[in-house]
Amino acid sequence: MPSFVMHIAIAKEYVKKHKDDIKNLDEFIKGTIAPDLAKNKNITHYGEWNNNITEIVFENFLEDNNNIHNTDYFKGYFLHLLADDFTYNNFLKKEYDYIKKEDAFDIAYEEFYYLNKVLIPKYEIYDLPKEIENYSQIKNGECKYLKVDKIIDMIEEISNINLEEQIDNIRKNGNPKYNLKEV
Repeated sequence: MPSFVMHIAIAKEYVKKHKDDIKNLDEFIKGTIAPDLAKNKNITHYGEWNNNITEIVFENFLEDNNNIHNTDYFKGYFLHLLADDFTYNNFLKKEYDYIKKEDAFDIAYEEFYYLNKVLIPKYEIYDLPKEIENYSQIKNGECKYLKVDKIIDMIEEISNINLEEQIDNIRKNGNPKYNLKEV
């Protein structure tokens, strides 16, 4: 459910909160948008990924020999997967379940453009990669499903996580562990 703009906002906030963790912001941003650039989200999200099922098999991502661990690109990609899992299956689960029930994906995705009006200036997202420039449009309208305050809370919460701790959690338990506030 996070849009490209939301993923970049999460990445930028992550860098602010974990100053020594990321050396190359451009590579980190490329990693954080990469999973959504592909046509087959099942492959790029390492699980089953469609409008009805959002399951990421994190062990598959960590064991993929194509991933070069400890690069900023890898960290951005991993943050993207965590943000998706956290958003769909935890933080915005009620909203996502309602959107599924109403079959309102087109409306919800249109709301990303309404949210951009607040998110782009708040997180200073002005220098977007060419591949996603179309997704940074701003439109006027009211959100029915996605509330800006809750989206900002989601961005703040997921950017607080520690990527290394999450890798350890996944290796020990098979899933990430979110020590985040209840909503």
